[in-house]
Amino acid sequence: MYIGIDWSQLKHDVCFLNEAGAVIARVVLAHSPEGFARFETHRQQVGVSPAECLVGIETAHNLIIDYLWGHGYTQVYVIPPSQANGARSRYGQSGARSDPSDAHVLADMLRTDRGRLQVWHPDHVLTRQLRSRVSWIMHLTRQVVRLPNRLRAVLWRYDPAAREVFGGLDSQIALEFVRLYPTRKPPRT
Repeated sequence: MYIGIDWSQLKHDVCFLNEAGAVIARVVLAHSPEGFARFETHRQQVGVSPAECLVGIETAHNLIIDYLWGHGYTQVYVIPPSQANGARSRYGQSGARSDPSDAHVLADMLRTDRGRLQVWHPDHVLTRQLRSRVSWIMHLTRQVVRLPNRLRAVLWRYDPAAREVFGGLDSQIALEFVRLYPTRKPPRT
């Protein structure tokens, strides 16, 4: 069984193909435990085990991947979006795309191009923890840069002289000034 999953933040379009490339089922699943359970129900209705399923998806960083791996789907292929986009022209001349058609493309790529693809394996637990912490540090770093830039823009608009007085916007005196005079009125133009 070849299964293509076009994922998104809220839902997943899924296409089930047989060995000949015929569509067995199409389903739209919510990105939730109930939606993942519906996936399992459809697989059982088709009558194949997780070990007999080859699953194609365009991301390795999504809860559905964790769900699949945790439920015995060991033949998961993460297909780069650029490869899926390149293969899309095989299925239509217009270049139009939809989530159901993308799921079909992913499933059929597994059927026809599997020799060029590699089975995905989950990262070690420590690697996932490290990735999570690095992501959090990157988020905080962006905030550290973003907030002084916003403060600088506000001071420039509402009190340009104050901006010139302080050596840096993160100095104690500048922060105290903003705290004491937060509602300065903009100059009239």
